[in-house]
Amino acid sequence: MRYLSKILAFLASLLLLTAFGLQRHANATNVAGYPHRHTDFDYKYAWKTVATDRGVVIDGVMKNVRYPYIDSLQVTVFAVDKDGTVITRATTFPMPQQTRENDVCRFSLLLRNLRPGPDDAFHFLVSYRGNEGGVVDWISSFKVDALTGAVIRPPARNPDEW
Repeated sequence: MRYLSKILAFLASLLLLTAFGLQRHANATNVAGYPHRHTDFDYKYAWKTVATDRGVVIDGVMKNVRYPYIDSLQVTVFAVDKDGTVITRATTFPMPQQTRENDVCRFSLLLRNLRPGPDDAFHFLVSYRGNEGGVVDWISSFKVDALTGAVIRPPARNPDEW
């Protein structure tokens, strides 16, 4: 009887830990609370901005959609005005630092003393080390409107240009 109770306790613990793991994974991939989105070839991004008395906080998540393994991840956001002049910037190291394909990591940073205006933008600069059989050091970037979060696409190039 004592042996049976130990087995039942072990199975109950295993079931409980599995349920917590599934709950954690479901929460980590839910982006409903993040109104701004961007998809690139390597990451999917979702974030929200909150104005505080100290500046603007950007909280977000990133999903690795490209590499079997990524580490050394760094995100820098530059707040720039309509002329491209940097107003302020902040850097963070999302957690967890090591992700596999389809894993999600979180980031948060504070752009100090910022009150974004209608022509301001956030320029995201993301660097990491990816591995898919060989190591790749990569830097990618995108720019969004600071107030709406809409992605600002560069002007189309003439296909005949070099």
